[in-house]
Amino acid sequence: MLNTAFKVDIIDRVIFSRWLRPPSKQDIEAMEAHMAAAHKRLGQKLLYVGSIDSKVKVPNAEERNNLNTLLNAARNYCEVAHVIIEGSDLQNSLQRVIISGMLIVTRTYDNYMSVHKTIDGAVPDLAKRLNKDVSSLVRVARDRGLVQ
Repeated sequence: MLNTAFKVDIIDRVIFSRWLRPPSKQDIEAMEAHMAAAHKRLGQKLLYVGSIDSKVKVPNAEERNNLNTLLNAARNYCEVAHVIIEGSDLQNSLQRVIISGMLIVTRTYDNYMSVHKTIDGAVPDLAKRLNKDVSSLVRVARDRGLVQ
């Protein structure tokens, strides 16, 4: 499925989303609907991997609130959330540091969400939770344009 804000697909029990721009309230509602439907269909909690292209602008206050809404909603459907903020520019690095810092300050650092530069940072946790080698799963996600 493709819309203007994100791509989403489910591989095994991993729900991948690739954000192409900061989300609107409607985008968050659409993403939550995908999570709910996949959770219901699979009958178990999902593993969320959300990637943000390095060219996506930094979200404004409203868009950050939308992202917080998604993170809170995702807890109903996903046992873990891996957020990948791609890119090596200062802006991308700062985003990773700021999000990680916010998790600690707001005491939401409960091992639910982690922030990475690439999918490789999420691979060990995904492999442990799925109890298998996830290299083929990551390859499919790359082929579908969900992660780099």
